[in-house]
Amino acid sequence: MRVLTRFDGVVIRMLIDRTLGMRLHAFYGDTELVIGLNPLRVIQGDVPAWVQNRALAWARQHQEELPSASGPHNSGALASWFGLPVAVPAAPVAMAGRWEG
Repeated sequence: MRVLTRFDGVVIRMLIDRTLGMRLHAFYGDTELVIGLNPLRVIQGDVPAWVQNRALAWARQHQEELPSASGPHNSGALASWFGLPVAVPAAPVAMAGRWEG
């Protein structure tokens, strides 16, 4: 999971799962909070209340910057956001006078 930020002993990471989508995990000591991004909500967790409040405030403040905040995404957009190489699709090839992709 990519580390997005750290503050006051809290580490916020993003997890992308094909089934459950994108969500944030806030770790504080041995506790964890799972935050859904669309809509922004607490899924589960056992962190102290102040950690939950700070993590939700951070997520709310940065929601527009996160890849899941604005609807469907393709793998190229996600790869770019995570700083990974983006595959460029091959150009169409002309075969027998017609274009095939």
